[in-house]
Formats: sequence, C-alpha cells, structure tokens
Amino acid sequence: MQHRTTTKEWIAKSFIELTQKKSIDKITIKDIVTNCGLTKATFYNYFQDKYDLIVWIYTEPVKNIIGKINNTDFNFRKALTANLSYFAENRHYLINALTSTSGHNSFLNYVFRVNFTLLHDFVKSVNNNKKLPSRITALIKLYVFGTVQFECDWLINDMPMSIEEFADILEAGVPEELKTYLYKT
Repeated sequence: MQHRTTTKEWIAKSFIELTQKKSIDKITIKDIVTNCGLTKATFYNYFQDKYDLIVWIYTEPVKNIIGKINNTDFNFRKALTANLSYFAENRHYLINALTSTSGHNSFLNYVFRVNFTLLHDFVKSVNNNKKLPSRITALIKLYVFGTVQFECDWLINDMPMSIEEFADILEAGVPEELKTYLYKT
C-alpha cells in the first residue's frame, strides 16, 4: 500500500527543506507556506506556530519507534538503534533545531518532554496502566535527561561513534529497575 502524504507531512517537508538553507529562527510561517504552495490559514489549521511544527516533526517518528516495542521482535535495543538512525539521517535538521531555538521554545526542552512522556507512557502500559512508583518515574526522568544530553552532544560535536556503539552505551545506562519494564516480553 502506498503512503499518501498528508497536509501536515507536506508542511513538515517544506519546513525541513528550508532548514537546509536557513537557520530555524529566521524561517517564517510565510516562508514555509510559500515553499509548499499552501496558505497561512492552512498552516494554522494544523499547527499553532513553527515550534508546534518542530515538536510534531520530532514526535511522530519517535512515537512510532516506541510504539513498536514488544509488538513483534522489536525490543528496546532495536528502538534505541532506530532512534539513533533517525537522528543520524536528520542530523542537519536536528542540529539546526538545537542551535536555533532557545528559552521556552528550546528544542532541547521539547525533546526532553517528548522522550520522557513517551517512555513514561510505555513503561506505564507495560505495568498494565497502573500508576508507576515515584522511584521508577524518577529513574525514567534521570535516564531521559542523560540520554537526551548525550544524543545532542553526539549530533552537535560529531562524535566518532557508530550507531551500534552508541546504542550499546545507551543500553548500558538503563537503570536495572527500569530494565524489568523495558525488556518485558
């Protein structure tokens, strides 16, 4: 079955194209819609602003990766590798997002919130949607803080490490108590 591009995806593609030429903080809504032949009204039907778009561009693939865990033979290790592959494939865009946003609209803040929420919700679903112990929530937060910072460092500083080597390190950093949830079959 062939995938049909949605309007949201069309807008996102336009934005990503523009990030190849301009810093994100210099891209306007007008630039985005002109690039893809849409109107500002259409943009605002789907997104509040370009920061909402940035979050959506990041969230969708990461949510899809997390959603695959334990559905087949796709385990947490494969999710780490898939996420790092996404980072490597979108390196230029992600670096632009990290270095061109700050304050309340900082991409780094969004990445932390998205990753924490997705991982927390995944662990909660493995726990039959019961409230998680505060210790497990804290371990998720600690793990996400560390991995997000390390992934950003890997991207921005072009660390000479393969995706597999990086996944090994991220996997080694998973707290033992959290592993019982992440590797549950």
